Amino acid sequence: LIAATRGLGFMVQSAGEFLATDVVLAGIAVIAIIAFLLELGLRALQRRLTPWHGEVQ
Repeated sequence: LIAATRGLGFMVQSAGEFLATDVVLAGIAVIAIIAFLLELGLRALQRRLTPWHGEVQ
């Protein structure tokens, strides 16, 4: 892993070292929500920029 001193990944990693499962799960949930929202945004951008491709599957 890459060494970090701040951010969600650092929070999850350091919470894991101290067995703070609730913080680890909350961090993973936040990362998953961010990834989901990015996916939705990229799909919308793809539909707008490439209308000839039709529906994104």
